[in-house]
Amino acid sequence: MSYEVELKAHVDDPITLKHDIEQQPGIGEVCCEEKDDIYYALAGQEPLFRLRAERFGPSFHELSGNVRFTRKYKSLKDGIEVNEEVEFLSSSDQAQQAHAFFLSLGYEVYIRKTKRGYSYDWVFDETLSPLHIELVEIASLGWFLEMEFVLETAERVPYARTRLLEVLSLLGVPQECIEERYYMHLLKDFS
Repeated sequence: MSYEVELKAHVDDPITLKHDIEQQPGIGEVCCEEKDDIYYALAGQEPLFRLRAERFGPSFHELSGNVRFTRKYKSLKDGIEVNEEVEFLSSSDQAQQAHAFFLSLGYEVYIRKTKRGYSYDWVFDETLSPLHIELVEIASLGWFLEMEFVLETAERVPYARTRLLEVLSLLGVPQECIEERYYMHLLKDFS
């Protein structure tokens, strides 16, 4: 199990922010990505897990991917998520069968989410895992900057939270733009 320390923030000018990200010293190559998520829940309850069809590549015309199954134990403090995750991957041709299997067990589709955008990895701090950055458009919600460190132990969580806020400032995104709600709740409110 790993610990994700992440934040997301609303973005008004994704073109300028993409340029600013790509100008950072040591930033990795841009990767184009598309992610289609289905969150599953028992009737009348909050979602328990997610099925994600994810595709990556050097351009939006050259994408390949897999299916990722994720269960998160979530917590949120001051707009920064700290999640414990259990997940595994499967080949992309398993998505439809997995979906049918979950429905047959009595789970319902809670919400669907589609992300499309760009991702980067950046060794911003040698004492932490590489910072994963995504600049993505969420269908129906607009553009967001997502940043996360994935940690093996909980001891480094406070330090990683501080570093996320430093990068946010470095990229010129005000802390007021941090979105504290989970995407699935934003989408539920929107629908």
